Amino acid sequence: MSFETIQSVNLRELVVEQIRTAIIEGRLRPNDHIVENVLTAQLGVSRTPVREALILLERDGLIISYPHRGSFVRNFTVQDVEDIFTMRITLENFAGERSIQSLSADDYTILESSIQQQQQAIVAANFKEVRSIDMKFHEYLIERAEHVLLKRNWRQIVAQIAAVLYLRAEIIPNYDEYLAIRDHWSIVEAYRQRDLEALRGVNARVNRRVAEECKQAVAQLSSDA
Repeated sequence: MSFETIQSVNLRELVVEQIRTAIIEGRLRPNDHIVENVLTAQLGVSRTPVREALILLERDGLIISYPHRGSFVRNFTVQDVEDIFTMRITLENFAGERSIQSLSADDYTILESSIQQQQQAIVAANFKEVRSIDMKFHEYLIERAEHVLLKRNWRQIVAQIAAVLYLRAEIIPNYDEYLAIRDHWSIVEAYRQRDLEALRGVNARVNRRVAEECKQAVAQLSSDA
């Protein structure tokens, strides 16, 4: 029996994914102290990939590090949420500008299938899957824009979006998940009609509504702290 050698970069990425998922799913809470030696023990790795992972997660805006104090899960503010979602509008509009004239029938089949899968996950009350499908829907449109820097900037904020959406779900437990279904159909229709102004309007409306919901969540969590 033979095994592939584990490369350090792969180990680092595995650590990044574990911590990122714990933050997005709320197992690591805002302001939680991330203790290196605890992580190394729990993950069974050395300090090097943990330290490298924390550097990457700070770059992605999920943690904040302080000299002589260590690393902490980012505590999002109302202004942070505003910054995240105004940037998201900009990125999604740019993606539309680049691809709205070129999406094919196959693209629409994939997008419509994604919406149907998300609806099935809502019916099954599998809200972790709902979030995953939701983000993949938007990521698909970003990918179809075929722009390296756009994709890089999207990856940098997508985990932040996921983290604040978890906070929203915590504060608004009976949130109407079908709002996203209607949003996604509106986005697909704007693309299908090749109507860039309609797409910009949908992107602004959707992101402003979600931003306000997430602002409510972070404000309430701050007041409860």
